[in-house]
Order: sequence, then structure tokens, then C-alpha cells
Amino acid sequence: MSCDNTTKDKMMFINSYKVDCTGVGKMQCLQVKYTDSDNWVYFYDTIEGFDFKPGYLYKIEVSIDAIDTSTLPSDKSNLKFTLKKVISKQKDITYRLNDIWVVTHINNEELDKASFQLPQLEISLKNKQLLGNDGCNNIKGTINRITDSEIELGPMMGTKKMCPQMDIPNKFNRVISEIRSYKLDGLELIFFDKKNKEIMRSMKFD
Repeated sequence: MSCDNTTKDKMMFINSYKVDCTGVGKMQCLQVKYTDSDNWVYFYDTIEGFDFKPGYLYKIEVSIDAIDTSTLPSDKSNLKFTLKKVISKQKDITYRLNDIWVVTHINNEELDKASFQLPQLEISLKNKQLLGNDGCNNIKGTINRITDSEIELGPMMGTKKMCPQMDIPNKFNRVISEIRSYKLDGLELIFFDKKNKEIMRSMKFD
């Protein structure tokens, strides 16, 4: 956009959480897109008058003004974004996944709570990561795609130690790669395979 003091109105979609980014220094950026089908991109500016609350998906209208760069520091954007109106504000179902979850059932079989350690999953949408422990080894993987009901995980990596009790870790590792969808039910997070069969159930960690 040229710096000719023109004003343009534009629709923006705002994701439900900020991400770590690097501008002049380390900071947290909004994630925005301009059509529903676009991919999220980092937004390094501010939107005057917009009060962002994590956990909500926004659709807003902004005015964008070009600013004379001769009056700006070299590290400042030549665009000024101002909120005109909030068109919609909806709770993001996926935001609740950002937590630590203790696995209680695998293939509808309740795990023995007296076992050495129950598997745990820590989901970070901001980093697109799944971390945790399979009941023996630490694990780490990527979240390639997520919607309000579907989830696609990348390959899992983990440590390779042997524990006295490997039954639960072995069961966990057999099903983790089969996860295709999920459902949140109160404090429970339930995972399903491609045939919509429940394969793992977990409880929010206190």
C-alpha cells in the first residue's frame, strides 16, 4: 500500500491465541487471515481499539491508514490499523485442548491407577506440539492439523528406556498413531480412530 494517506476498510479473522514471534525483538503476535480459506499468518502490528481475549475467534472490520514514513522510526510499520466493528466473537472449542491430560482408558479398557505411571499428554496449540509421557518414556510430536473435531498428528519421537511395567506404554504407543478425531466431554478428552471407534480417553489434569 502506498503512503498516500488513503484509508481502506478490510475484513480480518483473528485466531483464538497469540504465538511467539520475533519483530524488533521477541514478542507475541496475533494470528490473522483475510478470508476464511486463507492460512493463519503472524500479525506484527496492533489494532487500535481492539480488545483481544484469548479463547475466542473474531471476525472484525478494520480501517487501514497509510502513514507518512518520514515521521516514523525505521522499525515502525507505515500502516495504522483501527477497529471499526466486531462482526462476530465465538468461543474456540479447540482452545480447551491447551492443557495436560492423564490417559485413563485405552480401547475402552480402564488403566490400572495403581500402575507405576499413567500416560500424560500436554497439548500446545500455540507451538503445534503434543508432549508427554507414555507411562515410561517422554514423547514429543507435532500437531499437523486440527479442527473442532479432527486432529492429525505427525510422527512421535521419544526416549527409549525400558521400565519394569511396559504393558501400558506398549498399548499407548499402538493407538497414538491411529488418532484421527476427538471429542471434549466436560473434563474428559476422548480420541477416536478413522472408523470413529474410541481408542483413548483422558482426564484433565488438576
